Amino acid sequence: MQRVINFSGGKTSAYMTIKEYKEGDLVIFCDTGREHPKTYKFINDFETNENISIIRLKYKNSDNPFDELLKHNKYSNIPNNFKRFCTIELKIKTARRYLRSIGLKNYDNLVGFRYDEPLRVKRRKQMWKGVKDIFPLFDKKIDKQMINDYWSKKSYNLEIPSILGNCTLCFMKGKNAILSILSSYPELANDWINDEELNKKGFTYINGISMKQLKEIAQNNLFKDYDLNEIKPAFDCACTS
Repeated sequence: MQRVINFSGGKTSAYMTIKEYKEGDLVIFCDTGREHPKTYKFINDFETNENISIIRLKYKNSDNPFDELLKHNKYSNIPNNFKRFCTIELKIKTARRYLRSIGLKNYDNLVGFRYDEPLRVKRRKQMWKGVKDIFPLFDKKIDKQMINDYWSKKSYNLEIPSILGNCTLCFMKGKNAILSILSSYPELANDWINDEELNKKGFTYINGISMKQLKEIAQNNLFKDYDLNEIKPAFDCACTS
């Protein structure tokens, strides 16, 4: 059976790829266009050091997939933790369209959920007929500490805190995490602020508060005492799958 490895650009999926990769596997990274620059550097370093090729996909082959998705919806909607159409379109369906384009409908789908993420495994639903999800890290009882220990000994690493993985200010990280991120990286708010200002119905990523307001609050230095390395997302997301 053909195997597909989901590579998110983070340390966990990279570890899974290194440990599980077999000749002939397809390693897929779906680029949202909102990743941190050092995530892209890590992906490049991974390919160079591990000699494993990554298939990089983008929604509609756009240079700015996230922007393209909002334009496609004519800025009439905006994703949030109740309507996560960004994950569905930019990652799940983008990967699916590519695989179908090469004639692949039945395959084993390797997902990087760890042993310390049992709820993510339990909640995972089979989306496509003929696709079997496999969770090698969970099955082998690999947890976050083991992943971090592994990367601490490597010659290269992801040079950002894990909370900055995936889309930089993803709403699934939660308001407090976003505030903490913006206290150190206020410039990351710009694209997200622009999205909200273009939205025709006044929708925001976080219910009841705009990214512009979050940036202003963060600039008051109220969250500087938080260690970004210790912050966890408020909600589980499929983007790391």
